[in-house]
Amino acid sequence: MKTTGIQQAESLAVVRFRIYLVHIASLAVFIVPFTWPLLIAAIVSFFIRVFSWEAGSHRYFSHHAFRTSRVFQFVLAAMAAAAAQRGPIWWAANHRKHHRHSDQPGDPHSPVQRGSMYAYMGWLMDQDNLNTDLDAVKDLARFPELVWINKYHYLFPYLLLVGIYVVGQYTALFGRTGLGISAVVWVFFLSTLLSLHSTFVVNTFAHARKPGWLNNRRFDTPDTTTNLTWLMSIPTMGASFHNNHHRYMNAARAGFYWWELDLTYYVLRVLALLGIVWDLHPVPAKVLEEGMAGGVSERVSEAVTDEVK
Repeated sequence: MKTTGIQQAESLAVVRFRIYLVHIASLAVFIVPFTWPLLIAAIVSFFIRVFSWEAGSHRYFSHHAFRTSRVFQFVLAAMAAAAAQRGPIWWAANHRKHHRHSDQPGDPHSPVQRGSMYAYMGWLMDQDNLNTDLDAVKDLARFPELVWINKYHYLFPYLLLVGIYVVGQYTALFGRTGLGISAVVWVFFLSTLLSLHSTFVVNTFAHARKPGWLNNRRFDTPDTTTNLTWLMSIPTMGASFHNNHHRYMNAARAGFYWWELDLTYYVLRVLALLGIVWDLHPVPAKVLEEGMAGGVSERVSEAVTDEVK
């Protein structure tokens, strides 16, 4: 299996179709039969999906913020693919590029460079961002199973969709049998939609915003990153502490302080206790001290303010 060069993605039309389908199919929540177990399952599915891309594609594959076995690495990659945010190597390659060029030319989804709509979702439907440059992520491309998952990432959400339909149609797990279509709409499409938008919100609203009650800048990073309100730390499972992350991206936690709710980190701690993951990379003491002493959360430098205008 080739592990260097460019791994070709599906056509732009296919990628756009999937994005549109998720949005349109989610509207069916207003017409399909509803049960409370379906709602609970949709919420659980949402958080599993967010954890999959935040712990998997982001903290592990993009930044190696912790270590694990090759077996669980495969599990993380499969979960990340099933979360319907493309392949984990593609995700990591684009995210590393984002850090190298944050809010500068070359950033794949900076609202400063291309505007909020492009940064929110338009970049996903840009031909220039479709393929995976395996040479840019050789640390990941040396694993043939990861390259395979990245190439055939669409199989995993499809298999999940079928599995959810079977459970909903032939078991009473969601309240009664015969709820296959409802299960697909609620547990698959709606959770996929909300998981996607939790990523989009971080990419867009945690950049190029002045501090206020919705966000703050604790660290004086060379970009426009902010930490979003603590309420956003719940649906993003900690990814909303974006300014923290851009100050020290290799930490296993994005919520640097005890009062910053980071659900992904708490799950990783449990997995570490079970021996599934280990070597959770800590935030250096000097970075924590800098964040406590800086007082940047109350202001934005003139350069950042001018850039937003």
